[in-house]
Amino acid sequence: MSQRRARITALGTYVPERVMTNADFERIVDTSDEWIRTRTGIEQRHVVEPGTPTSELAVRAARKALERHGVTPAEVDLIVVATVTPDMVFPATACVVQDKLGASRAWGFDISAACSGFLYALTLGAQFVETGAHDKVLVVGADVMTSILDMQDRTTCLLFGDGLTQSVNCERIR
Repeated sequence: MSQRRARITALGTYVPERVMTNADFERIVDTSDEWIRTRTGIEQRHVVEPGTPTSELAVRAARKALERHGVTPAEVDLIVVATVTPDMVFPATACVVQDKLGASRAWGFDISAACSGFLYALTLGAQFVETGAHDKVLVVGADVMTSILDMQDRTTCLLFGDGLTQSVNCERIR
């Protein structure tokens, strides 16, 4: 019996249209464009309109990944969402994504591991494929960091934006 292998078959991304520049931060906190660029290299970051949930970003990226590979939401077996900014405590954002996509056969769960969360979620998704538990797994990494940042705290607010969204479709290699 040959070992099942998983592979990434499609990628979808999404970032919000709204951009926040370093000049915008100069009006909020004691900083300058030069100070931010010198220390971080960041010139701008994408941010959502207030009230936009993480699931909205996740669904936009997920649709792109599924379309690129020609997979319908009904074919997805599992959805894993890596996020530190879930829509709510319960149900999992993956379940909200499942509903919004219309992935009627899929079940899902979230993983919260901050910066490395997407890598953990991708590993989990691949393992579900490689063990034979599922054939098509959708893995999404999405956050709305502005929903949890203190915009007066210069040590953190300058570093993060929203919609660092990645979505991949993992399938077994045939």
